[in-house]
Amino acid sequence: MTDTLTVLVSPGGIADGVVSGLADLTAAGLVDEFVWARYTPGTPITEVTVVDSGTSRGVTLQRFVSDRRVGALRLCLLTPATSDSQPIDVLGEVAAAQALVSATGAADVVRLQCLLVGSDGAPSHVESLVIEGWHNIVVAPEDSRGPGFGRIATPERPGIADTARYAAPVVAGLTGLWTGVDETGLDGEYILPGSVVRLARTYYRRLRTDEVETRLRSEILAQDGNLPIPTDLHVQVVPVQDPALAASTMAQALWRANPGVLKGPRMPYEAHAAEKIGAWAAIKMFFGFLWASLKNAPASWYRGLVDNISGRIAISVQNAVFTDAPAAYEVVVRGRHADGTRAGWADIGAATEQLSGLIGRPDLIQHAGDDLGGLWQDYTGGAFTLADAGSRGAGKGLNPIPVGAARGVVTSSSSIVPGPRERFVISNGGVAAAVRTGSVDATDPLGIGDLRARLTELQSSPDLGLQAGSTLGELNSWASRNAPSYGSAVGSALASAFTEALSEFQHLLERFRTAVTPPDPGEGRLTLARWTQVLVLAWLVLSGVYIWLGASDRVRWWIPVLVVLGSLVVLLVSLCIAFIRSQRQLFALLHQRRKVLSDRAVDDQNLQSAFADLRRLSQAYGQFLSWSRAVGSFLESPLGPDGHTTSTPLAVSWGMPMSTAVGVAQPSDESIDRTAADLRRDLYHPSWLTEPWEDFIAATGTLLPGADRSAGRSTLWRDRGAGTSSGLDRWSSDVYFGRVTSTGADRVWDEALTLLNTRRTDLIGGLVGTVQVVGGQAQPINEFLAGLDRAATPSGSFSGDVLTDVARSSGVGEVLVDRRSPTRTGIGIVCVATQLSDGFTIDRIKHAGGAQQSSWSAAPIQAPDNGWTSTSSDDQDKPSEFRTPGLSDGFTF
Repeated sequence: MTDTLTVLVSPGGIADGVVSGLADLTAAGLVDEFVWARYTPGTPITEVTVVDSGTSRGVTLQRFVSDRRVGALRLCLLTPATSDSQPIDVLGEVAAAQALVSATGAADVVRLQCLLVGSDGAPSHVESLVIEGWHNIVVAPEDSRGPGFGRIATPERPGIADTARYAAPVVAGLTGLWTGVDETGLDGEYILPGSVVRLARTYYRRLRTDEVETRLRSEILAQDGNLPIPTDLHVQVVPVQDPALAASTMAQALWRANPGVLKGPRMPYEAHAAEKIGAWAAIKMFFGFLWASLKNAPASWYRGLVDNISGRIAISVQNAVFTDAPAAYEVVVRGRHADGTRAGWADIGAATEQLSGLIGRPDLIQHAGDDLGGLWQDYTGGAFTLADAGSRGAGKGLNPIPVGAARGVVTSSSSIVPGPRERFVISNGGVAAAVRTGSVDATDPLGIGDLRARLTELQSSPDLGLQAGSTLGELNSWASRNAPSYGSAVGSALASAFTEALSEFQHLLERFRTAVTPPDPGEGRLTLARWTQVLVLAWLVLSGVYIWLGASDRVRWWIPVLVVLGSLVVLLVSLCIAFIRSQRQLFALLHQRRKVLSDRAVDDQNLQSAFADLRRLSQAYGQFLSWSRAVGSFLESPLGPDGHTTSTPLAVSWGMPMSTAVGVAQPSDESIDRTAADLRRDLYHPSWLTEPWEDFIAATGTLLPGADRSAGRSTLWRDRGAGTSSGLDRWSSDVYFGRVTSTGADRVWDEALTLLNTRRTDLIGGLVGTVQVVGGQAQPINEFLAGLDRAATPSGSFSGDVLTDVARSSGVGEVLVDRRSPTRTGIGIVCVATQLSDGFTIDRIKHAGGAQQSSWSAAPIQAPDNGWTSTSSDDQDKPSEFRTPGLSDGFTF
């Protein structure tokens, strides 16, 4: 630890009074920590005492310097210099102090000696106490309320208590020990050469405003679910008259900005008109049939023509759903687990994931999820826009709610996104155990519907039916109260889309389950094929006969050619006509099968889309629940709990000199209320929620690296939601149950203090106008501060009680330096004023003498011209030539 250290070295006697006085001031919270060491002649300093908050602990010098890195050291020797003080070994004390300085290793050292004198002057050996190369300061033996006020002298021979009372504040000012004040009385002062000393005195005022600040802070940071109405110079902001309408409007704008989340694209069914088969198509079909008949495979030709790939589609779907994953099918379609218990939306989403990997989409088994971060940033932005009328999503239509020419805000956080205060908790333990849940969030419509169904079923129970009915009534009343909120409106849209997608999915699965395989053409449809085979065989025989006859010259050559070709043409034409006439029913079946095939393809595509919708909506719903928990909790307390605590310091009720005073501000309740209202108007402006929300997200440690530290760079936006144990799920639960909170209270309070000390200084007067002085009476603030809060030209003089006549007549006691350090501490102020004289030689300090002569008598004088003889005794004291004759002395000259 590196710090500035103040070390006081005391040889004992009245110097210990300074240490005792400063220790008491640390207990009162007025003086910072310091260290003091006892100097014993001929003995090095090996132990020191650390004094802090009224307690002290001894430690060896070696241990002390090893625990600290001292950057700056303020070393002060406390030297008794009253008339009855004994000479001390200054050289030995300096040597011991220098050894202490060397042990600390401080680079910046201020060496100071404070001479503690009485008002009757210094001892005759005071010249030997001056240390060349040091600041030699004579603590002025006087006390006054402030510069320009009348003063009184301190005791001539001060004791330890007197030194603690009058000298300790001066030493605190010279060494910078006053709490909250960084400057010292010697800042900027050079060490004067030679045996030169200076007079010094210090004035101190502390205005405590702890209680005032606590009351004002509680008013400004009040967070009870009611949000402040922002103010702006350019646009008027007013509360909306219908929060439900405002919430619904913002929810609709959210879904217009993100239309693809609720439902993906669907393929429509095609309208199939009766298909006309052209001549060429019929001829090609006929020759295909002819070739299949000649190969003796007409049945295969029928099945290939009619079935095509429809059988493959139906078989793959049925095997996947009803054979490979029967449990998942029961969850999705029946809404029940294997044990008969109801399946929730999360169970349906998980079952959908399983089925989606089996029905033609194995790539979806390891699907990483959709990136819905933009949706949730819009969702949170819409909620905050309702709360503070900020312009966040203007490009997406998420504008502030217009109320005429003004902007509208919803002042109740529960009307935006209900938080943990609105959570429904089942009070009856038996009912909670029976329905397997004890509570439900206000923004969970699917959870509310599931709980409602469970309670409805439980009403038939002879043991818990009555309690279940009562709980159901409470649930319905609670749900209707929270339904108009923005969060509930967004959740209801998600829940409706999820239910619709699930219904469509169940319908398509049922279509595939009940799909009938087209009937086989059967043997009756193969008659033409048999006749074709017979006729072709007959034609071959006939052709063979005529070819033989032609080859054997039994008939002319052109007759076989004519017979073969003619019979072939007749055969083909006859078979074609017979094929077309007999296969009209086949063509109708072909048309029907093509329609079925097209519908099956559409169903298959829509099934995949329904899968994608269910997967996306189940993911989105989980994320919605998590973000609703986070946003609802944040809006209930956007600045977080006010962890500010105040500790009442010990009050010094007696013993403070007039130069040192502590006061407590005493404002009226009306002043605090008025100031709080004015500050809230300046602090809460449109978009005021953005900064605490950014800090809230940044505190999660999830921001991506880079210069941009906005909340949009958090990885939480893409995490899975409720029930997945993801980072978002854990964080939102911690926020919802108060384990993680916002930390904006200190920031807003700092802004309030900045306003009070800059643009709104006019408000401070009403808070600190009256000051109750500790140990005294109430005073106006100006009288209490005695001008110490303002800079002033050095003027006035020190008391001349310790100066010689020559020094007083030459103006040695004039004030040369008047250093004032007013420091704001919140609303309060700490004022320290240190005044120094010019340097002068030590011989200008008056030496304290012995007991003064109270009376005197002059020696008799005998006249030479008469015989008069004095009647006074011979041992009469010789009169002092500087004493004025008394009345009883007569005219004795």
